[in-house]
Amino acid sequence: MSTNEIEGQQKEETAEIKKSIVIDATPEVIFKAITDPNELTRWFPDQAILEPKVGGKMKFSFFKTDSEYRQMNYFPEGTITEFVPNKKVSYTWQEPSIPDFPTTVVTWKLEKMENNKTRLKLLHRGFRPDETAKKHNEGWSHFLSELTKYCAKKG
Repeated sequence: MSTNEIEGQQKEETAEIKKSIVIDATPEVIFKAITDPNELTRWFPDQAILEPKVGGKMKFSFFKTDSEYRQMNYFPEGTITEFVPNKKVSYTWQEPSIPDFPTTVVTWKLEKMENNKTRLKLLHRGFRPDETAKKHNEGWSHFLSELTKYCAKKG
């Protein structure tokens, strides 16, 4: 978390979530899993729209289930800001139905390693340091575990 001063004005404190994992699959397998709507729904949201281009739309739908990580219906949406096949994808992440939810940004970076392994770095930034950031941190831990299992089967 950081607080910045800009010309005498205090900027609001923000929190970011950083995760780094190694997955036993190639960058190509993982990139498809995080950008192809048909694959996304096998490990992440219940429904997905992701237009694979800068300026494309992103919308995920999570419907209430028994999972402790899905305690409510949740519909984040945004716009793709970076799209580099098999290397990086970034998009804004907003939740219109949650009052005062900040516009955040999710960035996925893939780095090829030896033996068909990939280092995946996830950065989700722009949160206020509150319960929302904590819940998203827990959610990302859960879903990155699901992504790891999903990609290991494919790759």
